[in-house]
Amino acid sequence: MIPSKREFPVHPLVAVGALIVEERKVLLVKRKNPPSSEMWTLPGGLVKVGERVHEALIREVLEECNIKIKPVKLLDVVDYIEKDSNAKIRFHYVIIDFQAQYLGGSLTPGSDVKDARWYLVHQLNEISIPQITRNFLNKFLPSILNKAC
Repeated sequence: MIPSKREFPVHPLVAVGALIVEERKVLLVKRKNPPSSEMWTLPGGLVKVGERVHEALIREVLEECNIKIKPVKLLDVVDYIEKDSNAKIRFHYVIIDFQAQYLGGSLTPGSDVKDARWYLVHQLNEISIPQITRNFLNKFLPSILNKAC
């Protein structure tokens, strides 16, 4: 199997993620491809050359979920590093996560995700979420939900 350009990179790849909360529900996508395939994560993806991070965020959420958003606030920058069984770096992403506002559109999963759904906070413990995403949600979701009240 020939590795994708994302696997065993020569440098870290820059990605974006969107925390979108609407009516006390969180938007998550079920990943189709590694890393974290079959798990629920924030919508997002790679920044293209020449693309600003806000533009990448808007594009990726539209591609994955068929909805329009507005980036609101930078929340965090995290490293995702995964090694293979030989301790070689298989994936290395620098992920820039934003809070985003839902503007409209009918939620429909795009071709690069298996599913896209709104989840109530209490449902998050019932689904498979990568630890990096769970840590992020535990850190930022309470304050966002408190401001929404």
